[in-house]
Amino acid sequence: MTNIGLECRDVTVSFGALKAIDEFSHQFKTGRIYGLIGPNGAGKTTLLNVLAGRLAQNKGAVLCNGADISAMPAHERARAGIGRSFQITKIYPEMTVAENLRIAAQIKHSRFLPFWNATRYDRRLQQDIEAMLELTGLAPHCNEIAGTMSYGLQRALELGVTLLPQPTILLLDEPLAGIGHHEIASATRLIRSAAEGRTVLLIEHNMDAVMSLSEEIVVMSNGRKIACGAPQAIQSDQTVRSVYLGEETAA
Repeated sequence: MTNIGLECRDVTVSFGALKAIDEFSHQFKTGRIYGLIGPNGAGKTTLLNVLAGRLAQNKGAVLCNGADISAMPAHERARAGIGRSFQITKIYPEMTVAENLRIAAQIKHSRFLPFWNATRYDRRLQQDIEAMLELTGLAPHCNEIAGTMSYGLQRALELGVTLLPQPTILLLDEPLAGIGHHEIASATRLIRSAAEGRTVLLIEHNMDAVMSLSEEIVVMSNGRKIACGAPQAIQSDQTVRSVYLGEETAA
């Protein structure tokens, strides 16, 4: 039986009279990529913020690997295995690639290995940094200042920083935003590699990319889930086409 990595049960978020998320329920299985799509204002980013603990729900529950994390703050959810990327890159632009990764590695190892055991601590850090440079394809750029690189490489670095603590849940908010057309293929390959063995929720406006990456699509409109299914089924769903693409549904 496939494990449920993340689950929402009637999650509701209200801002005054506005329901940004309206009784959203879904089970996200381990080892699968889920595309979260919908028109602007559908509640997609708000939902990721709730799952990451950056925003509290007014009603409902969030479960991670079967444990209720609804009351956990963001830093505790990160320790529980939830990694989050953002629409705008969250890196240290004045530092090198390796220095950015080193900070993330230090955060990871500070929980398990005392820094005063210097030799072992440094060896573990270096091993993790080298492995992430290899995964992200950033090894040739390890000594470059992060802010001087192309936006696609900065996105790869942000994903590397997000992955270093070894999250089991990955929340990706428009990871291809701002990336040049010539970098999309390599960025897509990186996301697919990073997703192996993880539960991944992906918000992305590049429909070709989200349809090719995702094994299941969840469609939102006005804070509610209106459809879910395989990419091919969603693409031909008349309700989705009407709400998301603005097409008229046949009478």
